[in-house]
Amino acid sequence: MTTLALAAIAVVYAANPVDRAAAERPSQDAVEAAYLYNFGKFVRWPAAAQGPLVLCVAGQNTVDQLLGRLVAGEQIGGRPLEVRRLEHTEEAQSCSILFVGPGERDRLDAYLGVATGKPVLTVGEAPDFLARGGVIQFVLTGDHVRFSVNLNAAQRNSLQLSSELLKVAVSVMGKPRIGGEP
Repeated sequence: MTTLALAAIAVVYAANPVDRAAAERPSQDAVEAAYLYNFGKFVRWPAAAQGPLVLCVAGQNTVDQLLGRLVAGEQIGGRPLEVRRLEHTEEAQSCSILFVGPGERDRLDAYLGVATGKPVLTVGEAPDFLARGGVIQFVLTGDHVRFSVNLNAAQRNSLQLSSELLKVAVSVMGKPRIGGEP
């Protein structure tokens, strides 16, 4: 199993004090929340991006609640973490990481449109998320949550993704820039 996946699962179990015998596997939402938190450790935002790292969730699911518990009191790169649930697409421009949940498929293009060209790591589940301009797409492989990456979209948003993140992706679209390692 990959380092990122192990870290994601460890964070879920550490933040979720339940009887381990009763809980064979964390839920898909819990794994996705852990990934969202860990993705922030493998991204370099432009120097101008300062203040808290804002992790936004668009859609009605439990990811924002799980993510809020995971990141409480945490920092990445000296930046405190903050979780927000979005109600309006224009709010996406203030996000560092934007997760567009499955219930937001009708507004996906609007969210991506607001985030494109801004230092926002966009993450979603839609089967065509990368083709529509998203940066990271969650994919189910068997019963495991994995992800694919669109480097062209990351570069459009002035984001540099770590080679460690790219190594554990199911697939990577585009080519990394020379010297693009965070």
